[in-house]
Amino acid sequence: MPRRLPALLALVLSVLLTACDVSGTRAPLPEEALIAERLFEEGDFVQAAAAFEDAARRDRAHRDALTLRAAESWREEGRINDARPLLAKIRMDRLSSDEALRANLLRAELALQDREPQVALDALSTPAARVPDDLRGRFHFLRAQAFAAFNQPFSAASERAAMQTFLPAREQPENAAAISALLTQLPARQLSAAAADLDRDDPLYDFAADTLRALGLAVPGRRTGIQTRTGQASSIAVLLPLDGPLAAPAKAVRDGVLTAYFADTDNRPDLRFYDSGESDASAVAAYQTAVSEGAEQVIGPLGRDQVNALFSLGDIRIPTLALNRATVATPEHSLSFALSPEDEGRAAAKRIRRLGMSTALLVASGDEASRRSAQALSLALGQEGGRVVQRIDLPSNSPDFIALIRAAYQQIGWREAVAPPTNPNSPAATKPPQRSVDVDVIYLAVGGAEARLVIPQLRAEGALGKPVMATSQIHAVGANPRLDRELDGVEFTELPWLLDAAPADLPSASSLRALETAQGASARLFAFGLDAYRLLQALPHLQSDSQVEGATGLLSLDGFGSVLRQPAWARYVGARPRALREDEISPISTTAASVR
Repeated sequence: MPRRLPALLALVLSVLLTACDVSGTRAPLPEEALIAERLFEEGDFVQAAAAFEDAARRDRAHRDALTLRAAESWREEGRINDARPLLAKIRMDRLSSDEALRANLLRAELALQDREPQVALDALSTPAARVPDDLRGRFHFLRAQAFAAFNQPFSAASERAAMQTFLPAREQPENAAAISALLTQLPARQLSAAAADLDRDDPLYDFAADTLRALGLAVPGRRTGIQTRTGQASSIAVLLPLDGPLAAPAKAVRDGVLTAYFADTDNRPDLRFYDSGESDASAVAAYQTAVSEGAEQVIGPLGRDQVNALFSLGDIRIPTLALNRATVATPEHSLSFALSPEDEGRAAAKRIRRLGMSTALLVASGDEASRRSAQALSLALGQEGGRVVQRIDLPSNSPDFIALIRAAYQQIGWREAVAPPTNPNSPAATKPPQRSVDVDVIYLAVGGAEARLVIPQLRAEGALGKPVMATSQIHAVGANPRLDRELDGVEFTELPWLLDAAPADLPSASSLRALETAQGASARLFAFGLDAYRLLQALPHLQSDSQVEGATGLLSLDGFGSVLRQPAWARYVGARPRALREDEISPISTTAASVR
């Protein structure tokens, strides 16, 4: 929180100019007070404090208000303890309501410094609605600090959420991160239950929704699906762009939808495609046209801004599966489905803990997918009882990561990797014992090119025999295996369909080699289209909170209208990815390949 309060100056001066004496008549403000205010505005807080004290001694009518200003000057100087004796002199009954609140803010700060959070909360008992806007941020911040001192993270997060809109834009991201950190201190079940009691217009609601979504949790009492008619729809509309930057990915999604449609031999519905265009307005218009022409279900649109525009209408009357994660509230009768990087981070956290490991070194890059999967891993691993002990952010302008790796390893520390011989006379006893960085697992949220560069450097600097896990970014579908030799032993999340491990009622990836959109970089979007169609057909099944086995993973619903995805796992063996069975939970052991 910023220390200086320039927004208060006009208010303070106005209050002092119109202050009344004890008899109720207005008294003129002494010249010393005007000088003190000028010194305060110029940032000379020590001289301002002295001037305010001098003015208070000379002017009985304004004594308490001027003494308060002196105390506030010492706070701005960073010497809040010098405000203590001044606050003790103030008669609260001689202050206006705003002045009394400012005095209590000072008392609360001192109480928190003295580790007396209850005293702070008692001082800040004024209803928030009665606190002036220019004091709301500080008011909620101090209450948040008090609740945090009481080890009440949910209440502390609620106060921080309430202060968010009163902060300058530059300070809001830091406050949002603090809210997320507070919420993730709660056990998963407790967080979910507490969030269920929030009203939709509560300032904490969206923060809780984001945190729960990142953890893959639902909120009890919230809707877990979309309302749909009994039986299958007779008409499905698919909204995809024919032109523009999303046209190429839309083509892969379209072909996936069509492939799933023709594989569905059980009363196939009428399937119609509508051009959603490039703009928000064109996507909304395509939706409205589809509804007017009798569509009973909708798949799309694809662009995030288009999804937000559609959901912002709030008038979704038929089951609609949007093909991107919305950043606005998901209305009734609708779901959002995406190949979310967060799904991969959560899956990795669960696997790490299932393998009995708890500490992770995180290696990330600067792109959005890396950032999102890395954040999800950190959040979910904390909820699972583990932690990320160190993070390395790879620069984009250099392939040499040695200095970053060494600095991270130095922070983490070392453990002995190979026990020294028991015979002190053995020749091997004269050699220093091998050591490895003291962490259980290394997690890579980077692309394949970066992984090929960083893995040898991680191993050379002391990642002796450490299991390495990664996101699907590491796997370039259809790449030359000779490029992936450095990846041997790495486990990574992937779509089951790309590992030929998808449901038997879907055509396999290998059987569609002749189809351009089912190969290379388009293959994931093709599988995404497969599952979009299958999800709509499975809606009655999803209403019961069960899972649907899909081309992109095991699919389920959270409490906010989002489709959650549990991806499959694969391991590089002989420079080629091999699907891991569900019961194949042990990471590859130390090999010569892992100690290059």
